[in-house]
Amino acid sequence: MPRSELEMINSPPTTTDQFHHSETIWRVILDITSLIILLVVTVISHFVAIPFTRGFFCSDASIKYPLKGNTIPTYAAVILSIGLPLVVMWITEFTKKMYFGHYPKQRFITRLELCGTKVASISPFVRNLYMLTVVFTYGYLTTWVLTEVAKNFVGELRPHFLAVCQPSLDCTTITSLEQYNSYQLPDLNYTCNNPDATAVREARRSFFSGHTSPIWFGFGWLIMYIHVSWSWRHLGIVGHLLQTGIAVLGFYIGYTRISDFHHHWHDVLVGGIVGAIIAFVTFKFILNWRHYDPKFLPHTVSNRGKASLTQSDTSRDYNQTANF
Repeated sequence: MPRSELEMINSPPTTTDQFHHSETIWRVILDITSLIILLVVTVISHFVAIPFTRGFFCSDASIKYPLKGNTIPTYAAVILSIGLPLVVMWITEFTKKMYFGHYPKQRFITRLELCGTKVASISPFVRNLYMLTVVFTYGYLTTWVLTEVAKNFVGELRPHFLAVCQPSLDCTTITSLEQYNSYQLPDLNYTCNNPDATAVREARRSFFSGHTSPIWFGFGWLIMYIHVSWSWRHLGIVGHLLQTGIAVLGFYIGYTRISDFHHHWHDVLVGGIVGAIIAFVTFKFILNWRHYDPKFLPHTVSNRGKASLTQSDTSRDYNQTANF
């Protein structure tokens, strides 16, 4: 073997910028500020914004369903879509830290510049949890914002709209076929007699499903996280079994929105697609999962060539990969 190659193999590994990061406290402040902005927009869109007010046709059978309760309450959907992914991710990262010991002290260093000369060293484990939580929260709030904006701009009537609105126009008394098939304008041809303005407002916000989109964001994110992070060979197909269970639960929640007459089938379909797409985009491009070591998500894999590793490092990395 040429001397130059031998020297490269036996030389100590060099540290690249991928393992040493320097961030300022402003990075954290900007992250939190961005999340607060998304949260405020979501709250305003959900509680304050006035949805588009559209009329209806008496011949439209899709809005004549009875009013039923929610099989999956809103609070349960929120808890499942936020709590389940975060709990699984945090437990997984803590397990990897304790069992695999895969957070070595010198693997990479993050320095958080607070102000002036004050610098705090952040462990890779804390940085991982921060990145996972912040990027997940960003994607979740983005999903909610898009959902609320669509609901208000489209103003689609829910399947139980007539039961909630209680319109002054009684379609059952109409004898003229022309009037039966005519478009009934709000405040001109009819008004809603239901004194609960909040319920009437919600009856005008069907498209797209506010249960399905965040559920499929959270579940889609979690399915991809399990695929990347649960790669230890001794787990067998347990991870895939959990992924299947998560998908089944997501489909079930979507089905209940149709069977409970709270959404049309296309509301649920579009909501699921939007949530899943945002989960994929945030996980792949913002978290950039393809460049992470699955045993150290979201630690960036070194771009050093194999020749720059020592023989002991190469052997250790091989054994870790084989046993994970």
